[in-house]
Amino acid sequence: MKLATTICRYLIYLLGAFIILMAVDCFSTESSPELDTFWEQLACFLISSLPGVLLIVLNYLLRKKDVILGIILLVIAVGLFFLFKFYVDPLEKYLTIITVMVPLLGSGTLLIIARNRY
Repeated sequence: MKLATTICRYLIYLLGAFIILMAVDCFSTESSPELDTFWEQLACFLISSLPGVLLIVLNYLLRKKDVILGIILLVIAVGLFFLFKFYVDPLEKYLTIITVMVPLLGSGTLLIIARNRY
């Protein structure tokens, strides 16, 4: 089970890096033509990459406390479920569900189960 928790931790790091990578889209002129200056684009990038940075920092700070991290990941997953309104039309948003919800739910559940077994 130690291997599974290690995989969960790296999965959370990868999800955070993926969110930060998607935030680089703020610098393209096609996606955001109303952002004229470099500072507006930088502010867009920082705001867009904040969830990924928070996931990485949270994972790093709680690396020894599996149960707390698992509960926080489950709370984040439930919060994102209501924020993105997955209950309205889940077939249309299946890619976001697979990309965001499944790693958070799977990692949170596995971290709690793995800690309770030992």
